[in-house]
Parts: sequence; structure tokens; C-alpha cells
Amino acid sequence: MELWTGLYLVSFLNVARCLLESSYTVHLNKLSFENAQNYCKPGSFLTNIPNEKEMVKILKTIWDMNNKTTTSFWIGLKKDKGTCVEQRLPLKGFFWTVDNSTQSDVNTWKTNPSSTCAYLLCGLLSVEYSDSGAKSNGYVDTTCRQEHPFICKRNVKLVCPRPEILSTHDMIEPSNDPYTRQIVCPSGTMFNLTCSKDLVWTLVGSKNVDISQLCLECQKGYRRDASGGCVDVNECDESKPCEQGCLNTEGSYKCLCSYNDDGICNGSSKPPTTNQKNNEYSSINRGKSMPTQPTSLPDDVRINEKSKSAGDISNIVVPVIIALLIFIVLLVIVAAIVKGCLRRRTIKLARRKVEAVALNGSSSMEKVNEKEET
Repeated sequence: MELWTGLYLVSFLNVARCLLESSYTVHLNKLSFENAQNYCKPGSFLTNIPNEKEMVKILKTIWDMNNKTTTSFWIGLKKDKGTCVEQRLPLKGFFWTVDNSTQSDVNTWKTNPSSTCAYLLCGLLSVEYSDSGAKSNGYVDTTCRQEHPFICKRNVKLVCPRPEILSTHDMIEPSNDPYTRQIVCPSGTMFNLTCSKDLVWTLVGSKNVDISQLCLECQKGYRRDASGGCVDVNECDESKPCEQGCLNTEGSYKCLCSYNDDGICNGSSKPPTTNQKNNEYSSINRGKSMPTQPTSLPDDVRINEKSKSAGDISNIVVPVIIALLIFIVLLVIVAAIVKGCLRRRTIKLARRKVEAVALNGSSSMEKVNEKEET
């Protein structure tokens, strides 16, 4: 029992030592002293250099940037307006902005700061490069409005809050890196998170994803990919649900059938054999091999079937229409002939009446009328 207690204690001390380890970031973009301070916040600050050990770490970080042209960097060293430069003090009247401390084991100044009380001054770290690494030339004072690269130091007193992940999940916390987490969802999907300098957890590779939703289930037919988004599942490739053809759709799929008019099955693509329609299908196709898998999409099948049906109907309708038109034309011709004959007869009878009246008088007219009646 004591052995295990000792091991746990050693592990805890190692973790604590790692968590308290300072980390630095070198920024080559040029800003004024105040803007550089704001850039480092809230998770970091313009670095202080309390001892030689920290100086060594800072110089290594600068060397790792693989940039040998930048020789001056803002650090958190400042003298307020109205405060005089005092050459006898370690920091010459300057102080570290992170804690207002005036103590440092590193007392090297490249040049003594200007002896003034009237101006606001800020401090730079001057470096030079050799084949083996970066070397400090000491501190340099200048006006705070100048723009230079700068060095931020992560505030070890500020830690990233625990990531808020909805739904059940497992969280893996590396013992040597307090700024990363690995989330394992019930589906087995894993996501890597990183904590920014603003103490905000983001998904590695997709910073705009809401990490709280990572382990929530997507709608049916969808699942989360590595970027945290819900994407369509291709059931046709993964589960092979159809016996004939398969068409993947957004969130679902369709089975393709050669025996349906529209080429789509409502469920399985197995040919029906139970109801009357299916029995007809079975009897018609008895002794024949099953149709091969359709090679075209359902829309093509539907267009072909409609075209065939339209062709069959046109073969019947067109002759009927032609025959009907011929019949109507014949009726018009017969009606015209009958009307002409009746008109000629009427004219002929009228002439006879006129001639009879003119030649024989009324008696002749009566005879004509009697003749017409007979």
C-alpha cells in the first residue's frame, strides 16, 4: 500500500512540475508595446526574465523560430513617465509589467538607459546569432510607440477550464501537456482539442466547430466526421441493403427494381410473389431468368416506360382521328349536294307557276297547283 502511495505521489509531483513549466511564444509581427501587451492577453503576457534559466529558455525559443534577421524583441520591461532612471538599481528604475517587480538576476544592459524622468520608456531584449544558437546582448530602452516583434509568456496561474462536452464521453488528459485533450465519443469517434492563448478550447483543424456538440448523435442516416460535422452515410456501400441496384440519397437510400414501372422499390428489391399482381408476374415470368440489374437510374427507366406507352396509344388514336375527319368531310359534301338539289327544284317550280299565271290565268294556276299536289 505504501509503495503505491509513493508511486502516486511521485506521479503527482511530475505532473505538477510539468504544469508549472513556463512556455514562451515569439511573434515576428511588429506592434507597439501596448498593442503587444494586448496581443498576449488573456492567457499570456509580455515576458519577464527573472533569472538566467528563463533567459536560456527564451533564447532557445527565439532560435527555434529559424529567423536570424530579427535582433530586438519587446519584453515586459517599462518605466513610467515621472519615474527617474536610477543607474544603481538592477533594472535602472524599470519594472516588470506582469507583477510590478523590480528584481532580476539578469542585470545585463546593452547600453545604460537615458537618464530622464520626463519620458515613458519601454524595454527591448537585444540578441545576436551564431552558428550554435541565439545569444543575449542585454536590455535596450526605447520609446513605447515604436513597433517591434515581441515575446509572450503563458501565465501558469491561468489554466484552461474543463471542456464542456454534451452527451456521454471519455476525456483523455495528457500528463505532459495541460493545453490538449482527446475526446472519445460512444460511437468510437475521437476528437483532439487544443486550448488557445485566450483560454478557449477548439477542435484541431476546425476552429469554428461548436465542441459541445461533438458527441451528440446526428439525424438518422448521418454521422459525424473528423471535422465534427454531420455527413451523409452511404448505406449502399456500407450495408448492401438491396438485392439488385442501390441508389444513395441524402440521409437514406433507394433500392432499384427492374419489375416496377418507376424502377424504385419501396423496401427490399426482391421480386414480389404473394398478391395477385405478383402471381401474375410470377406466371408470366415462369421459366424465364430473373432480369438483370438495371444499368440506368430510375428517371431513365421511367422516361423509357412512358415513351413506350405513349407510342402504343398514338398507334391507336391517330388512325381513329383520321377516320373521323374523313367521315365529317363526307357528311359536309353530301349535305352540300342535297342542299343544291333542293334549291334547283324550288327555283324550277317557281318558274312554272309564273309561266302558268301569265299564259292561262288563274285557272291554269289552279291546275298547276293540283298537279303539284298530285
